[in-house]
Amino acid sequence: MPSSTPGSQQNGTAAAPNPTIQAMPNGKSSAAPPQASTDGVELKNITTAGGQAGDKAALPIESDIMQLARLGEIGAMQKLFDTKKFNAKHHDEEGITPLHWAAINNQYAMCRFLLDSGADVNAKGGESVATPAMWAAQRCHYYIVDLLLQRGADPLLTDVQGYNILHLATIDGNAYLVFLLLHQGIPVDIPDPQGHTGLMWAAYKGLPVCVDLFLRWGANVNAADEGGLTPLHWALVKGSYMCVQKVLEYGADRFAKTRDGKSPSDVAGEMKSLRVYHRALNDYGYDKNGNLKTLPLGMTMFVHNKSLLAKFFFLWPFLTLFMSIWILSNSAIYIGIPIAAVLIFGMQYLAQQVASKGPGEFRVLQKTPYLAGVFAGSLFWVGATYLFRVMAVTWSTHPILNVFFAIFMLLTAYFYIFAMIEDPGYVPKLGSRNQQRETMRELIDNWKFNEEHFCIHCMVRKPLRSKHCRRCSRCVAKHDHHCPWIFNCVGANNLRHFVIYILSLEIGIVLFIRLVVSYTFTLFIAFWAAVQLIWVTMLCCVQLVQISRHQTTYENLRGASFDGHSASQAITSALVAGTPSPAAAGLTGAGHGPAPPTAGPGGHAHHHHQRKKGFLGQWMGLLGLDTFFATAQGRSAQQKNPYSHGVVTNCKDFWFDSAPIFRKREPGSGMLGGEVVSYYTMYEPPLRIHGGHSRSGAYMSVSNDDPEYAV
Repeated sequence: MPSSTPGSQQNGTAAAPNPTIQAMPNGKSSAAPPQASTDGVELKNITTAGGQAGDKAALPIESDIMQLARLGEIGAMQKLFDTKKFNAKHHDEEGITPLHWAAINNQYAMCRFLLDSGADVNAKGGESVATPAMWAAQRCHYYIVDLLLQRGADPLLTDVQGYNILHLATIDGNAYLVFLLLHQGIPVDIPDPQGHTGLMWAAYKGLPVCVDLFLRWGANVNAADEGGLTPLHWALVKGSYMCVQKVLEYGADRFAKTRDGKSPSDVAGEMKSLRVYHRALNDYGYDKNGNLKTLPLGMTMFVHNKSLLAKFFFLWPFLTLFMSIWILSNSAIYIGIPIAAVLIFGMQYLAQQVASKGPGEFRVLQKTPYLAGVFAGSLFWVGATYLFRVMAVTWSTHPILNVFFAIFMLLTAYFYIFAMIEDPGYVPKLGSRNQQRETMRELIDNWKFNEEHFCIHCMVRKPLRSKHCRRCSRCVAKHDHHCPWIFNCVGANNLRHFVIYILSLEIGIVLFIRLVVSYTFTLFIAFWAAVQLIWVTMLCCVQLVQISRHQTTYENLRGASFDGHSASQAITSALVAGTPSPAAAGLTGAGHGPAPPTAGPGGHAHHHHQRKKGFLGQWMGLLGLDTFFATAQGRSAQQKNPYSHGVVTNCKDFWFDSAPIFRKREPGSGMLGGEVVSYYTMYEPPLRIHGGHSRSGAYMSVSNDDPEYAV
């Protein structure tokens, strides 16, 4: 920030820790709408229709136009207009109109009534000299903002500080409101008086969802403000790793200098965010100075080629397994075990070192194809051992067991490969911004423009039972879980293949152990195969129980209530809306829309982070014990499930699905109650008929009543 920028909150700015770099305005100046009173409703600075705030001779509420607008009393407001004492264009000495108070209090019906009565939608008032749409935007009431925009509100008007509605929405961090405003034709890089773009605000505020949204919309990642600071500089002022990482991904200039000659590295040092910056640079193959790393033996291109790196992580366990089992089978046990242990940990350490030099998403081995390679390597060496050692000595004595084992091994391999390479059911993305706008318009009209029905990352309407997978960066229809053993999601298109794979594996392991009769190498590979029975058995139990309930792993683990009001919805809302709590995300009161984000003493929202799992917790998650115990406890079995049609019908839907088993199915399709449905376009729950019967394939609207009257 230029040194001339004031640092007082009165002028809407907050000084940064370093005196030579002043942080951005916090957007909550004294010119903003009055602060909330103790009951959470903006009453503090309201003036009565006949006098100043605090006058002893206050008017009764039925004669106070501002109070009626705040409370949404349409009938009383109509009577007041009938007396001809007031009209919809009335304003106090500060220019504040009833529409301002209705907008900031999320009174949708009152706003529409006032607009129908002739209210000026672009009236400016208050110390902020702001419009009703700006007041609503600062409280993240995006249904109100949309109504005002539809009725002629000018999105390019600015307040006394020169901020337009897009700046204010970005400051408050609501990605859905930012998305709505970008579709109003506001230039994505429109600056405020100091030259700050929306991307700079989002980077400074530490809002990775908004940063990503601006960048995908085409924002200039190297735009500079009056002081020469770029979005990368502002991301480092805040110290948000995800924001820094995102602007680097889109090609931010790592050597851009401010007018004072400060590089991003200098700013990071002054703001104490060097660790964050160095970590982000390392993720994209740069050294601490921002230069591209060079590795010996031509490894630079290898570690930054995701395709080659994925193949390495997948094939490396093949070699690890072979060498460790060969050592165990050809050495005395007191020598073989320690040597094999050193070998396994050493080769895993090498794999981790390669991962640390590669892209950010490969920094954790569980996020690479490494575990898929562990299973594939196990399957390969079991098959090789069977063909070259076991079958020769067991065929004459156990021919039937050999035939069955061969069948189940081939089934395991086939369905494993199918589940791994098959599209799990990615929800198709929209082809243009016009389609995005139409989808947004439909959801707003039905009061469903929220994280439950719209994915801000994929910019698509979310079908029922879908979930956005952060690993795949896509929404998956009928999402079950992301499985590291197949390095893919399990969803609508490959769930049946996945279940057949684990069932075939379970039976195949039992048959293999039965066939093993000799050879030390074979005994050790049999022991390793037996270890797989732990997670395979539990996974089979979990999937079979969930099939009988017509439930996915995601729904089971989350204990999702099918009326759309799960605890995870509140958490997601808080994160997407940039708020620190479900209450602040507007989920504490029905019909009042999203509430404004709150901030701590420094003007920043503070989020609670989940505690890291201990060693036992990590292995429970890896082996599937957490899912197994959750299913065994049946903690979500008592909840009403609109997708369940009884155990028999649920099992018939899964096992006798009309889709082919050995070929690709129709994308997104599935059986529900004996009828084919599409999980790509299922947005309403099945209609349940009184008496416990259901009508398959029939869907009912959940918005028959006009929600605006519940506001």
